[in-house]
Amino acid sequence: MTAMRMLLCALALLVAVPAAADPGDVEYQFLWSEGAYLHRVALNGMTVAGDTAISISLPIYVTKYLRDGANELEVEYTSDTRVGLSVTLETRAKGPRKDQIVRFTSVTGETNGARVTKKIPFTIQLRRQTPLRLSGADREAIAALLQTYYATLARKDGAGLAKLYAKAVEQEAQIYPEGIGLFQWVLSDSLRMIATPKFRMKPFPGAALQFSVDGQVVTVTRPDQSPLVESVPMEADSAGAQPASGAEGAQAEPGLKPTSLSFKRYDGRWYLALPFGF
Repeated sequence: MTAMRMLLCALALLVAVPAAADPGDVEYQFLWSEGAYLHRVALNGMTVAGDTAISISLPIYVTKYLRDGANELEVEYTSDTRVGLSVTLETRAKGPRKDQIVRFTSVTGETNGARVTKKIPFTIQLRRQTPLRLSGADREAIAALLQTYYATLARKDGAGLAKLYAKAVEQEAQIYPEGIGLFQWVLSDSLRMIATPKFRMKPFPGAALQFSVDGQVVTVTRPDQSPLVESVPMEADSAGAQPASGAEGAQAEPGLKPTSLSFKRYDGRWYLALPFGF
């Protein structure tokens, strides 16, 4: 009977204790706020966001502001008389898994209309991505993928454009579902643009490419910051017809001319990455 009781106690402990993170898991830190009125939030003295009154409803990726060990969250705010304020910093990993690191809260009317700053110390053990060493073969693969991106736009292939981002959307959805929704909205806007009859691309520029590495993400630009690819400016009059160049009332519509694109390797293969910085 005693042995059975000990076994039951051991099983209860196994259920109660959450599974430890895999040592190989890459972790990402995000920060957001709820309520009012937040003026500025900083990590280790570096401003993450700031303005007269801000609301961070879309979590911000903040790992780059953090360091192993002791850190400090700084919040500048004025309490509202109707709602409280909270600022949350959490760790995310695939699974999905979320762990709160630190949370600042202020009740309604706490500061009596005064603008105050509070600093909250916390500690964290970071589990960063291993820095990427970019090889010549990697550069060639990324350059080829950029050409594929251009060719997809040139043939006005909306389904193909969405497919180029599909792997990144699938992989990052567990980490940043809020950002996926925003990206899908931006992508749908691009799909509508390339579907218009007037849309066409300029010839692919022959200028050199510049590669920069941040963690596992490679950002490609041109040394002079000119567009990587560019669509022909579209003009339309009020009736929707395309007027002659310089005609009165002609108004240029937005085009595609990204000056940078991000790339990331998943399962040993390079793909277009989402513009989240991780």
